[in-house]
Amino acid sequence: MDVHETDRNRNYSLIMRVGMVGAAFLSVFGINALFNAAYLVASVLLAITVLTIASMMAMRVTGNHIYGANGISAAVVITYTFLLASGGIDNTGPLWCYPLTVSVMLLQGFKRGVAIVLGLLAITLLVMYYPDLPFVITEYPPNFRIRFIGSFSALTITSFIYEYLRWKSNEDYIAISQDLDRASRTDALTGVANRRDMQERLETEYATFKRHGHAFSIIMADLDHFKHINDRYGHALGDQLLISVSQLFSKGVRRQDLVARWGGEEFLILLPQTKFDQAMVVAEKLRTTVFDMDLSESKVDQPISASFGVQCICRVDNLPDLIVEADRMLYEAKRRGRNKVVGIIELPQADNTTILSSGPCGR
Repeated sequence: MDVHETDRNRNYSLIMRVGMVGAAFLSVFGINALFNAAYLVASVLLAITVLTIASMMAMRVTGNHIYGANGISAAVVITYTFLLASGGIDNTGPLWCYPLTVSVMLLQGFKRGVAIVLGLLAITLLVMYYPDLPFVITEYPPNFRIRFIGSFSALTITSFIYEYLRWKSNEDYIAISQDLDRASRTDALTGVANRRDMQERLETEYATFKRHGHAFSIIMADLDHFKHINDRYGHALGDQLLISVSQLFSKGVRRQDLVARWGGEEFLILLPQTKFDQAMVVAEKLRTTVFDMDLSESKVDQPISASFGVQCICRVDNLPDLIVEADRMLYEAKRRGRNKVVGIIELPQADNTTILSSGPCGR
């Protein structure tokens, strides 16, 4: 589960809880108003309860938390506006601004929450200082207006500060989580994907192949005589060669392909929607690129080469066999003298490549 999915789940859970608490309070006070013969208040509160429950049900059915957040926020705005304009019971309606303001900030987040709460504050000023408006049923004493506006403003500012800090912390959390996730999928030395990331991508490609039949191929590559290079020139230069080769591989493939350091001096290259003969061509291009690498600025006085094994998913039974077969082809390339591309063992060729169409992966 990635950080965005975690955040969505957390928002979903928060909205459901706020909605359930709000529906419970609205229904209780709506029934209480009904018993006190405040039929207008009761009908409005119970209608808003229905709106809140409907919003939660829509969110649950669709899985989209926007329905819940916006529906419940609309219920909050309607509830507060009505209680403010009508006075509720004994002019206590405005007191509900305190929990309702916090609820809006929780549901909508910092930016939208700020806009809605400022809107509620504007409605409050309008209702309290213009009691002759057609939708205003009650009138509030001057002293109450001043104190209520002051307390509402203090609550608004406090909510802004709290929600900003919460929003900023969440943004920092997402950024850190993404950095950690990226680091966990990246080889620290070369900067290409690591074995874990490649394994996950392979499983995704294999699932796509099983569903839609889209073939994919892999290339297993290994630098030749790398131990000798490390022993002769030092590990620092060996590391630099690994970095240079990984960069050549990354530049030599398409954007949708994936280059990973599989282990040591071994690389695995995933080629989505690529058949066997096409993968062989790519491997030969990479082989040539490595062999022609410019080493003039290094201490290495001999060409660097790599051996390649190629296999396509169409030619094996499952994903583990795909990796095993590619590794077997790589071993065969080493056995044949290195600096070669091998995809089929049965028909060796005299040159550097062995290309043969086979079954559904052929031309």
